Amino acid sequence: MTTRSWFRRSSPAARAISPHATEVVVGELELAGELVAFPQGPVRAEDPDRDILDLVQAGDTDAALRRLMHRHGTEVYRYCRTTLRDTALADDVHQQIFIQAHRDLTRFAELSTLRTWLFAIARHRVLDAAKSRRRALVHIEERDVADAPDLGPAPDERIDDARLHEALMACFGELGEHLRTAVLLRYQQGFSFEDMADVCREKPGTLQARVMRALPKLRACIEARTKGRL
Repeated sequence: MTTRSWFRRSSPAARAISPHATEVVVGELELAGELVAFPQGPVRAEDPDRDILDLVQAGDTDAALRRLMHRHGTEVYRYCRTTLRDTALADDVHQQIFIQAHRDLTRFAELSTLRTWLFAIARHRVLDAAKSRRRALVHIEERDVADAPDLGPAPDERIDDARLHEALMACFGELGEHLRTAVLLRYQQGFSFEDMADVCREKPGTLQARVMRALPKLRACIEARTKGRL
């Protein structure tokens, strides 16, 4: 079986941001507008994926790739799906990410954790795909804008978890690319700001500031869509 065909058969059935991540983000939104002190990440210890690196060092990159895909494939796909908001494109980008990882595993220099390195690849592939899509759609109107549903509840309804999740996902789409990436890496994937800096090649303080800017925007958007029932 070729590497490419194995990827196609192994694509995870993950979907967008998880309910747990929704709960975490909404909890942070309740603090938006206040001074939020984010803790500094811990000093890096042994890479949790050392067993995969040992396989690479032993020359078994195919086994290393299978284990990497099994361990991190779903969360990488979820990141692609949430950022791109296109299932078919996310499937393609997900495959490209692990093809590149397979190619570059032997050159991994261990300057970060393996998971951080993998998400750096994912971020670049997602950005490339988003840019290509924008160029392709430059002369095409946005689809379904006129038919977008009203996600706000009726006046006598309480906002439920499903509707809150839908509103959050819609509001993610309204964030700028850099803000959306920062929020997803922080809350969907659970990266520290130091690891986010390795993924994005930017300063931790810059990424922390983006998260803090994004939270009030998300809160205002969700309140508008749920008629203040956040």
